[in-house]
Amino acid sequence: MSMFRKGIKTVKATNIGLGVLSLVLLLGGLFLICNFGFTDAVHAQSEETASANRGAQGMGFIAAAIAVGLSSIGAGIAVSNVGSAAMGAVAERPELMGRSIIYVGLAEGIAIYGLIIGIMILGKI
Repeated sequence: MSMFRKGIKTVKATNIGLGVLSLVLLLGGLFLICNFGFTDAVHAQSEETASANRGAQGMGFIAAAIAVGLSSIGAGIAVSNVGSAAMGAVAERPELMGRSIIYVGLAEGIAIYGLIIGIMILGKI
């Protein structure tokens, strides 16, 4: 029983570590986009419009990143739940394989919709 409990603590620690790593990478990417991504384009424009465009472009890039990132996370959660349920159903009744693939595909569609929205946002910048 003690080995089982140690395994749970290890899994929780791993999940927390991956969450912290994801947050650090997200914030680091946002920092790089906001500081380095616009310097060349901003210097080419006049100083009056540069500050307004810089903020608008930065917010557009952040909005696209949030749309793609959150939709991908949502799709991952959906696929994990639907996929495990589908595998259980197929184990009991193999004729449900076609339906279960459709359900998993619908869950993956969430990420595709987020990617399309992100591309549309980047097209407006």
